[in-house]
Amino acid sequence: MLRPGVTDERIPPGIPEELVQFFRSPGGHSLIVKGSAGTGKTTFALQLAEELGVGDRSYYMSIRVGDVSLYRQFPWLLEKRGKAAKVAAERAHGEAANQAARLDRTELLKLEGRVEMGQEGDETYQKVGEGEVANDSLIFDLGSDLPEIDLAYDEVERNLPGPTLLLVDSIDGLSERYGIVPSKLITTLQKDLVEKGHANLLYVLEGSGETKLDYLGDGVISFRSEEHAGRRLRVMTIEKLRGTEIRQHRYIYTLKDGRVRAFTNRVGAPPTREKPWEPVPDLSPTTVSWGHEALDELTGGLRAGAIVALEIDPDVPSEFVDGLKIGIISNFAMLDRGVAYVPAQKSSSELVRDWLRPFLPADVFDARVRVFESSPLGSLEGSKNALHMEGSNVDADLKWSNVEYRLPGCKHPFLSFPAFDTLESVYGESVLEQMTAHLSAVRRGRDVFIGHASPMTKSTQKLANLAHMHLKVQNVNGSILLFGQKPYTELFSLSFSYAKGVPKAALTPIV
Repeated sequence: MLRPGVTDERIPPGIPEELVQFFRSPGGHSLIVKGSAGTGKTTFALQLAEELGVGDRSYYMSIRVGDVSLYRQFPWLLEKRGKAAKVAAERAHGEAANQAARLDRTELLKLEGRVEMGQEGDETYQKVGEGEVANDSLIFDLGSDLPEIDLAYDEVERNLPGPTLLLVDSIDGLSERYGIVPSKLITTLQKDLVEKGHANLLYVLEGSGETKLDYLGDGVISFRSEEHAGRRLRVMTIEKLRGTEIRQHRYIYTLKDGRVRAFTNRVGAPPTREKPWEPVPDLSPTTVSWGHEALDELTGGLRAGAIVALEIDPDVPSEFVDGLKIGIISNFAMLDRGVAYVPAQKSSSELVRDWLRPFLPADVFDARVRVFESSPLGSLEGSKNALHMEGSNVDADLKWSNVEYRLPGCKHPFLSFPAFDTLESVYGESVLEQMTAHLSAVRRGRDVFIGHASPMTKSTQKLANLAHMHLKVQNVNGSILLFGQKPYTELFSLSFSYAKGVPKAALTPIV
């Protein structure tokens, strides 16, 4: 297991594990997938077959989408096509020598009987039955009333006694084609294929919201696009999964690269190994790195003289906050640059040293990092890495020339990295207005200022107005999102990888 937000780069997040467990449990199961157009229902259905490893034992009944369109939209399906064809041919050869198991078609025969008697179905529907090649001729059985369903039954029967995954896309389209209400189609398939044939069925439903069909499936999930901070957010909701524990019922997901990627909010264990930070070099003579390549790619890096507002909601787990800060501070320090840090919640220099110990060698911390500590007026106690905040005059306490003096031999640009919850608790809510000299000195010296704020701090909006760059980090349904106000960006899922022994931010766009 991994920390919250930590990803294993070898296993990208995909379909939620509750759904995989649902279909892998013994017996047959049915799942209703609903949502408005463009929310990824078809993508989910096709990807499910791949992640379950049953591509050669799956049957995709598409009423709305043709094969050519599917391969164009989902090119990764072509990788599975050859293998599935080979397996199907081998199975057909085996069936010629062995008596295949028979599938109970009681409910289908009843439905077809009602269609023939005119009690069900659309009489204007042109019936085209199964076709087969015999004596160099293509022969159709025009007596088949429900040809697509008959083919699906045949596929399930060929796989017996093993299971089949049948994907019906969509049940509304099938209903419209035959003129049979969806509930009767689902009931027929449920009794014959799920309950007796132990097949797994997925029904795609066109539309969202609660429907009368929900109770017919063993499971129901819905896909929805909604607005968050003026941007599109995709949310998958597990409404029910009969017989399966639901540990997370709402997932934020993306359709990047034509695949469903759902983001978990579950907590994992810490990494087993941590290593000293390997610095990310400057992006240009006037632009330095965040220490996180993903943030550099998003923002273009930190240019000299920049004022940055890093707004993090208070309910964002500390692992995410620490991961961002470790990268920022460590990268400046490992490049021999000075760091003046005001920790959140009035922490001490010794606690900061312990926090950074796995990533910054002690000599680097001592030489490059200074930590502002709240101290009584006139107090000189504290470590050699501590700078004192007496609380009477913020410009005097945070005087930039004093910071430079306490960091001899360090290269510029320096980093000023204050947490505004601490500053406001020491100097009051109007602390930003009192920091004019500090901010002017940072800009004049072509250094970098990153203010850690939150919606709870009073200085946040004023800092955002002043800043050249404004990033937000939020907790939404347990998933952590990062996005830019300045520059304006789309939503990204924020996670961290410890593949190299250090926390590296990873950003996945919500598209």
